[in-house]
Amino acid sequence: MDIGKTPQEKERLILLSILCLCVGIVSADILIPLGFVIWILYLVPLLMSVWLRHRYAPFIIAWLLTLTILLGSLISGSARANPSDLPDRAVFILMLAIVSLLVWEIKTGYTSLEAEVAERRTAQEHLEVLARSLEERVTLRTRELSEVNEVLNRDIAERRRVEAALAMANQKLTLLSQITRHDISNRVFALLVELDALKDIAGDGPVTRHLEILEKTSLAIQDQIAFTRDYQEIGSQIPVWHPVAAIIREAARHLDHGTTEISVDLDRLEIFADPMIGKVFYNLIQNALRHGGTVTRIAFSYHLSDAALVIVCEDNGVGIPADEKQHIFTKGFGRDSGLGLFLIREILSITGISIKETGTGGTGARFEMTVPPGDYRIGNPASGIPPGNGRA
Repeated sequence: MDIGKTPQEKERLILLSILCLCVGIVSADILIPLGFVIWILYLVPLLMSVWLRHRYAPFIIAWLLTLTILLGSLISGSARANPSDLPDRAVFILMLAIVSLLVWEIKTGYTSLEAEVAERRTAQEHLEVLARSLEERVTLRTRELSEVNEVLNRDIAERRRVEAALAMANQKLTLLSQITRHDISNRVFALLVELDALKDIAGDGPVTRHLEILEKTSLAIQDQIAFTRDYQEIGSQIPVWHPVAAIIREAARHLDHGTTEISVDLDRLEIFADPMIGKVFYNLIQNALRHGGTVTRIAFSYHLSDAALVIVCEDNGVGIPADEKQHIFTKGFGRDSGLGLFLIREILSITGISIKETGTGGTGARFEMTVPPGDYRIGNPASGIPPGNGRA
């Protein structure tokens, strides 16, 4: 029911209605003394007090009705004519008190319900606003993501085209390099054969010295060709786990080390490295045999340094002079091709392994290769041996 334009007008109209009802009921009580039949109508204004804003409105209206009932008894004189009238009115007044308490409970619950409904309505409106805002944002972000996705798809497609072109070009260059190396190797081999024949013909004459120089130059060309082949293979395959001891023994087996002892104290150690790692240990052993002078022992071992692992290769040869330590890994530095140690550094750097020379000149060379954490393990997990600090 909608009465009044404002809460104040609504309350005034309800009060006026209650007063009019009270006057009408009193009049009926005076003129037509029917007792409870008339008094029961007093419950109507009491129930109407639920709509009043005052918290204790039911009790106030109950007091007003009590006075009205007593006033009706006095004016009508029914108390003198009927001795039971006052007790009946007292019982009804008690009933009004009980009903007013119930009405107050109803009003309190109604007020709380109205407040809760209003709060829920406000929350619902707020949620609707948030939902609309969220929907707009989702739509906007979806559109932005779609645009970004289209750009990424174009970039990916373009990148794939470029990668395919580069792969094709690299394949052609690799094939060209292989053919060129093969042809040059054949020519150099033929040249070495002819030089060897000429040396037999020349005997010990002055021409022999020049033939030996040509032979040495041809062998250097062969070394350069071998280096280009090895360098091209660096990084061409994904790194894998390698048992270090087995690789070193395999490298030593391909070298003529005579009576030189090669000690390998690296059992169960594995490192995560480029498949060319065998060339690293091959070149280290070869370097010691070639340039170590009177080398009688080459030893490989390892130790932990903080979280990293250090693989040590040391010999008892002449060592490396202090002024050359900073240059030995530079391409072209050295007495021969100057490519062996340079190739070692390049292969190790693929997986972040560093190398340095820490020996003392005159007492032997000492190379230390530092393997970063996660790229080594001591004991193969697949064999049931407890692993060390290794990559998962």
